[in-house]
Amino acid sequence: MTDQRGDSRGASTGFLDRITTEGNPGADYVTRLGPALVQGLFSASKTVQIHAMNNRATQAVLQRLLRTIEEFCNVEGRVTIAVVTDLLVINDVRLIVDSQNMGPLLFVVGEMKKRRVEEIDISPDITVEELGSFLRVFFSDPAEEDVFGALSIQLAQSSVNNIRLTEWIERVKHLRDTRTEKKSIQEESNKVMSRAVLFMGEVMKAIEQRRPIQVPKAHRLTQQMADIIQIDESVLVGLTSIKDYDEYTFAHSVNVSVLAMVIADRLGLPKGEIAEIGVAGLFHDIGKTHIPLSILNNPGKLDPDDWEFMKRHPLLGMIELSRVRSLRAIVDPLYVTLQHHVQYGGGGYPEKPGKWNLHPHTRIITVADVFDAMTTHRVYRKDPVTPDRALKFIQEMSGRIFDPLVARTFIRAMGVYPVGTVVTLDTGELAVVVRQHREARLLHRPFVALMSGEGPPSEPVNLAERPNDHSPYDRSIVQSTYSVLPTSQRARCFITE
Repeated sequence: MTDQRGDSRGASTGFLDRITTEGNPGADYVTRLGPALVQGLFSASKTVQIHAMNNRATQAVLQRLLRTIEEFCNVEGRVTIAVVTDLLVINDVRLIVDSQNMGPLLFVVGEMKKRRVEEIDISPDITVEELGSFLRVFFSDPAEEDVFGALSIQLAQSSVNNIRLTEWIERVKHLRDTRTEKKSIQEESNKVMSRAVLFMGEVMKAIEQRRPIQVPKAHRLTQQMADIIQIDESVLVGLTSIKDYDEYTFAHSVNVSVLAMVIADRLGLPKGEIAEIGVAGLFHDIGKTHIPLSILNNPGKLDPDDWEFMKRHPLLGMIELSRVRSLRAIVDPLYVTLQHHVQYGGGGYPEKPGKWNLHPHTRIITVADVFDAMTTHRVYRKDPVTPDRALKFIQEMSGRIFDPLVARTFIRAMGVYPVGTVVTLDTGELAVVVRQHREARLLHRPFVALMSGEGPPSEPVNLAERPNDHSPYDRSIVQSTYSVLPTSQRARCFITE
């Protein structure tokens, strides 16, 4: 059932654990440049409010600030300034300053919190004019209502395109306090998935232009996903089943990241490690950026030369990631990228004399990679495999292609009919699986949303419901299908309006 091109074509830790300076390869340059960045923001915020943009004093302070930003960008491609509780974090490294710079630091933190800004993400393409426009708008008096929304509109009107703001949310607390409110989980899931797909587009573009990959942003995205997964994984898993993104490569990498983190969570791994596995999932197929589109999009069987070229993408990906300075202390993504087509029983590629010692994270990514690839339309495969049949294949290949423990954990997590599966009921109704039943004995009776015409899906219906223990069930699944229900209708079960 797999294509010859392989399976991707065919005790909890907190957020603060990853922003300490100890052992962080980015800590040195942040410690050196961070105070200048904060002081520059502080000085420039005052100057642009007093003097015109073409004033010599204004231009001088903006040029100094821009040079500091450029130094940051030379290391990681961008600079991201974030507020975590009352701490200032630059490119995922907590900034610790002396008493001389404490005032400017507290000023920046306070101004960001006033405007409900969690992070400021600055592109290397920023110009001095755009930087000045941003500072003038950002440090003007904040609106009294919807301060973040008003700020976003003002920046768009000022043509500030190379600085992105993220709204501040007490993410984990917000999600846990609204655990029963499905829409809150949906909104957060929709946001992080959209950001992740856009991020993967930025990564591919960065590689093409020989610019650094922004690893800190990958960490933030997977940390947000891990927060959601540990509360309610169903919506994120459902979003991975919507296969109509414009770019398969971007969406596939994000889907693999999410599914791998679900496995890691079910295995009981700490949240910090779950997020690291997510990063490895995002980057696992990065070597395909060096494979010609004529090979990737070939609808037929690859000839031997093209197939040999395709088999080089794991090694090419590892080489690409080895150039990323901030990944040098985190080798897991390199192992995963190199090994994700190596099978548990020793087959697959690249071949190695003797036998591969598979990294534990590789074993997780491989299962997620195969599942998403099998259940997705591809140019060389007319019809995808339905999710339940893909799970059956994983079960059958357990011990040969897949680690038995990982395969068993994934199958248990996904259920007999994975979230997002379109099913036909014995009543003749079409439905979409939206949540698994908590009891293992009822995994074949998930919660579904009934679909009728072009109307919205129903509220979740529990297929385990029946009048009493001796009565027949109200509804039962007859079969799963892919072709009957348009993707746009299925997407309504998981995407908020």
